[in-house]
Amino acid sequence: MIRVINLLLVLAVIGLSVGLYDIKYRAETADRHARQLEGRIAKEEEAIRVLRAEWSYLNQPERLQELAKRYTELKPLTAAQIGTFEDVPMPHMADEFYVPQRQPLGGYAGVSASGSTIQ
Repeated sequence: MIRVINLLLVLAVIGLSVGLYDIKYRAETADRHARQLEGRIAKEEEAIRVLRAEWSYLNQPERLQELAKRYTELKPLTAAQIGTFEDVPMPHMADEFYVPQRQPLGGYAGVSASGSTIQ
């Protein structure tokens, strides 16, 4: 009976050793993969910083203005291009005489010191 128990315990130790080795191997692989991803992320962040610096340089107003002068026939915008006073619609006569109705004040704002409402 004792030999059977000893044999089962030896088999259990061997099984646990194999399982522990497998877990250790998987953890090392996952750690290596995580370090590779971190390295790739760092490279991408550096590339983004470089691209933002290039974008900032390319969008400088002075540089764009010089390019526009050199390569296009663009001229500054004038007020006449937007519209004239004749284009603005005149208000209706009824709108000039409209007087809005007084709205009662709400809450404490509509109550005077004597307790009556303000008109």
